[in-house]
Amino acid sequence: MPFFDGLGYGIATVLLIGPVFFTLLKAALHHGARGGVVVAFGIIASDIVVVVICLSGLVRLLEEFSTARWMAVIAGIILLVLGIRYIVSPGLHVERPIRATRRTTVGLFTSGFLVNFVNPFVFAIWIALVIHAKNAHGDGAGLYTFLLGALTGILLTDIGKAHLAQRLRPLLKPRMLKRVYLAIGVALLLFSVRVFIHAARIG
Repeated sequence: MPFFDGLGYGIATVLLIGPVFFTLLKAALHHGARGGVVVAFGIIASDIVVVVICLSGLVRLLEEFSTARWMAVIAGIILLVLGIRYIVSPGLHVERPIRATRRTTVGLFTSGFLVNFVNPFVFAIWIALVIHAKNAHGDGAGLYTFLLGALTGILLTDIGKAHLAQRLRPLLKPRMLKRVYLAIGVALLLFSVRVFIHAARIG
């Protein structure tokens, strides 16, 4: 069935370790599972926007958008700022996660949306999924069902990551937790360098 085919692809994204993963992990460690889930909804919202663009027939525009140098530069800057922030000011709280306020919740949602949406590789993945869905299930209901399954799989895996991170937090000693935050910041900086290199090679 198209839905389960898409669901499998969506769940398979759990194997992808990128800036989105580290952003979600940091939110879950700092604000608990709820913070991670908010980031997950920001991620899926950006995925839905990309899917809608694909289904609107603007795939060629989407391809140009995903390979534009300015897009890669913006992505690199966002990842660079987040990485520096996590290293310099991790907001380490040892006793327990800090409950997210309404303002913080908006920030978490926005960070999830932006880190995912400005990533050129996310666009490439969705273009490939849409092409696969059309080839395997046609342009009708099968296509939409596949994409719904893929989105569902991605959301479920991201929510699962958020809850898993919260369960791991009590096992992390203060020094270890600080090292984890530092590692997340460094990882985001490395991803920003990768994106800047990608931008330099465009055109």
